[in-house]
Amino acid sequence: MSETIFEICDLVKQFPALTAVDHVSTTIKRGEVVFVVGPSGSGKSTFLRCLNMLEQPTAGQILFKGKDVTKHEISLNSFRQQVGMVFQHFNLFPHLTIHKNITLAPVRTHRLSAKEASEKADALLKRIGLYDKRDAYPAQLSGGQKQRIAIIRALAMNPDVLLFDEPTSALDPEMVGEVLSLMKELAQEGMTMVVVTHEIGFAAEVANRVIFMDQGKIVVSGTPDEVIKNSEHPRVRDFFSKVL
Repeated sequence: MSETIFEICDLVKQFPALTAVDHVSTTIKRGEVVFVVGPSGSGKSTFLRCLNMLEQPTAGQILFKGKDVTKHEISLNSFRQQVGMVFQHFNLFPHLTIHKNITLAPVRTHRLSAKEASEKADALLKRIGLYDKRDAYPAQLSGGQKQRIAIIRALAMNPDVLLFDEPTSALDPEMVGEVLSLMKELAQEGMTMVVVTHEIGFAAEVANRVIFMDQGKIVVSGTPDEVIKNSEHPRVRDFFSKVL
């Protein structure tokens, strides 16, 4: 049995006029690629942000490798070094070069020496074919290039898990493929990934497991075939009949 990375128990996140996440329970195991799908406003991104404690849960538990991060049993800084996050709008530092964007966190958190971080950054840039952009600034890159840089910036920290919050939704259609290609490579290499996305075809191809959320709840969870193609739940069938 592979190691459980996340165990989410009865998670609730309430805002003043909305319960965005409503008693959600699930687990994420090492090497699993879990896609979270569903209609807009279903609580997908809030759920993901709770996993990284960017949103403080209202109730419930989030156990990361057995420790409850909602109770601060481990330091949030240490926790976030192990849980990489890739955002919809890249969140690169505009005043830093691409190389500096990648090396800043590993050096500042003492995970790597400056020399090690630089070598790792160069290797990652070569991997995605953007080594020639190492001294450029984010504004000089296309959207697809920025998102691939954001992904390898997260990888530079050697995280246990990568969280993706709609990583292609801000991209022009012709740039989506280059980002999905990199994500597919990572999945095939065994990276533990939790991906919130509207790219249903990509989820069907790459996911080990698909979670369908609606109105803050997990409606169904299973393999892509079970959830996307063959679910007998009427809400799920109705959703996929409109998006596929």
